[in-house]
Amino acid sequence: MRGWALGLVVVASLGLAGCKKQVPTDIVQKSLTSALRNAPMTASAMCGAQTRGFTSSTITVTKRNPDNTGVAHVRGTPWMGQGVPSSCEGDVEFRYTYSSRKIGRNTRTTWYLDHLKLIAVQTKGVQLKQVDENVDDQGE
Repeated sequence: MRGWALGLVVVASLGLAGCKKQVPTDIVQKSLTSALRNAPMTASAMCGAQTRGFTSSTITVTKRNPDNTGVAHVRGTPWMGQGVPSSCEGDVEFRYTYSSRKIGRNTRTTWYLDHLKLIAVQTKGVQLKQVDENVDDQGE
């Protein structure tokens, strides 16, 4: 009986070791907030007027995929400009990659926001304009 239980623990451990890492929600929120500060194409398309990005934003992850892609709902306050609304809202698709390195007994994982795509706009009076941006993110 003990041999069977030990075998089950070994098989379960091997199965867990093969699992891919999932990007944490706080990393998604922090990196998207940072990226959208300087994402003029995405922010302008979401607001319907030319702006440099968002001064502040609220990010809610609405969909997560096992391959570290997903969808987040963004509500942001854009930099002031001609015809820019006070608040803009939309959904963005994101993609993350990561690198890990072992330091002693600890493993450090660094996440990178690779891609950002505007897929929906909820700002009143603004039509969806397709925007696809590669993000120059420094990692979290």
